[in-house]
Amino acid sequence: MPNRVLGGVAAFVLLAHGAPVLAVDLTWSGFGTFGYAQSDQPVNYQRFIDEKGTFKRDSILGAQIDARFSQQWGATVQAKAAPSDHSDAQWQASVAWAFVSWRPSDDWLIRAGKLRLPFMLNTENADVGATYDFVRLPLEVYSIAPTTDVVGVSISKTWFGEQLDWTAEGYSGKASTYWRYYGRDRTVDTTSPGSWFLPVDMKSTGLVLTARNLEHVFRVGYHEGEASRPGVKTGAGFDLGTCPGAPVQGCYNLSSGGLDSMRVPILTLGASVTLPESFKLTGEFGKARIESASRGLSRWGAYLAISKRMGAWTPYAYYAKVKSSGEALDLYQRVNANASAVPAPWRGYQRVLADITVPYDQTTLALGTSFWVTAKSVLKAEWSRIDTQVASSFVDAPVGGESGNRHIDVFSLSYSFTF
Repeated sequence: MPNRVLGGVAAFVLLAHGAPVLAVDLTWSGFGTFGYAQSDQPVNYQRFIDEKGTFKRDSILGAQIDARFSQQWGATVQAKAAPSDHSDAQWQASVAWAFVSWRPSDDWLIRAGKLRLPFMLNTENADVGATYDFVRLPLEVYSIAPTTDVVGVSISKTWFGEQLDWTAEGYSGKASTYWRYYGRDRTVDTTSPGSWFLPVDMKSTGLVLTARNLEHVFRVGYHEGEASRPGVKTGAGFDLGTCPGAPVQGCYNLSSGGLDSMRVPILTLGASVTLPESFKLTGEFGKARIESASRGLSRWGAYLAISKRMGAWTPYAYYAKVKSSGEALDLYQRVNANASAVPAPWRGYQRVLADITVPYDQTTLALGTSFWVTAKSVLKAEWSRIDTQVASSFVDAPVGGESGNRHIDVFSLSYSFTF
């Protein structure tokens, strides 16, 4: 995929512009974060964080090249190295951005190629830790979208005003991504606990309206996605019937039905307001609806943060919550409780089906601060308290255990920079 994207970008530039190579103005930049996180629990939180500590959760390194062919034409390529999106054990080098841009006038911008979508306030710059004060962006909200990257086209129009500048951006594109699952007792295909990643093709179209000035920013967006797995039906549910391999009644099973693709509508809202005395209030909300066996992906997430700039220091606090739909949490509880009602050989099978529902029900309270070491580097520290209620798929529950009713304290330290 990255080679095809880069090749398409290069061909598009040469055909559209026809400019000699020597006329290209190239600039490059880089970014990175070295982050350490440790919890007080033996279970993994957010894939990597446990009581042993990890550098994998927040560490990333990237570089970007911007090419300017004329006042109207340009291109951008950004590559990064980070933990893999389809393995918990590997790192991955990937192309994050690779697009051509055309600005026919100051108020219009058209981009084509691999793009990062404008979902939340910091989605487009989420990899660049030096652009925000939090150690990590609240996953309760920033995980709502199945993917934030597409290969496609984006068109934006800006209206310049006296108080606020307004920008409307519409986009459409496709992406291949992975959905992570974790089975506490076993996976679907093996008898050992662990994670697995299902490849999913996404089509996404959306419209985002942003209003901003030097002090405030407001954003609202509606995104219509379509998820599919080539050659595989999706959107199946659960049926109560016989247990696998035996005429024993009372086991939930994945139904044989399903659709070729399923609709994924997403609503996003966000605002960041500068208050007197250098205080800043930021809040964001996202809601997704997915009709499948993984009904827990139908959820809403929100957070509210307050921060205060004091010279090189910016202390902050935020409270975040994510919760799957009531229907999804009820389904998880029914299937999960059924593990105690069936004979022992099928209990792990019932629990892995419960895990497939991917439930979310948790809150996070975070207190932290950032300190600007130089104009391009920032040191951050954060303590967060995570409380799970019914269950949370951000927590990899132990064998025979639960992800719900847990209290996890996490301490994080990171150093982010640009160059």
